[in-house]
Amino acid sequence: MSDRPQVWINLAPSLDGKLAQARKRARFVMSRHSEDPRRMDALRARADALITGATNVRADDPDMLPSRLRVVVTHDGEHLSPSAKFFDRSAGGEPIVAHAASMPAATRKTLGAAATLVELGATSVDVRALLEWLARERGCRTVICEGGGVMNAAFFAARAVDVLYLTIVPRILGGASAPSIVSGLGFEPDEIPDGRLVSCEQIGDELFLEYRLSWGVS
Repeated sequence: MSDRPQVWINLAPSLDGKLAQARKRARFVMSRHSEDPRRMDALRARADALITGATNVRADDPDMLPSRLRVVVTHDGEHLSPSAKFFDRSAGGEPIVAHAASMPAATRKTLGAAATLVELGATSVDVRALLEWLARERGCRTVICEGGGVMNAAFFAARAVDVLYLTIVPRILGGASAPSIVSGLGFEPDEIPDGRLVSCEQIGDELFLEYRLSWGVS
């Protein structure tokens, strides 16, 4: 995959590997230290594009700033509202909807008025095709994936993750159905990459880790 951007994943999991509560009743912020959002903004400023999933946009309505390009990945665009902060062009940056061929015509018309639509797959978005499109059409060299476990699983399955930034937060969330770092069906032994720890820093009770991943020839 030489014709694709570098992919970074940035996450703040709990000690038990959860990204959010199993039963979400109100907005929940995992880290209670100002260093985590500071680092997140610094990473975003270095990247050419931010990629997230439709579930995240629907649930949290993030503005995903600062960003030059904002990409939301969805099968059919269901329940994506053009009034979401993600689509606000006045905040700066281009909103892009990467979708499958299954997106209905009415949804295409609605979202197409608020963002650039890119069809990249029959029933689901092809991660490799998305990354190649971002490199070719928008000149992206580095992108950040800020999706949840489902999207992270898709990027790992595509052997497309280069750097993993983790903020380990000293909280226990529990819950078998709570979102975790990577979900999906899991990987076979020969599909699992080895991470190399290149940085480990403690600030307060939180750990900031940086891993580089090596996939060999893909």
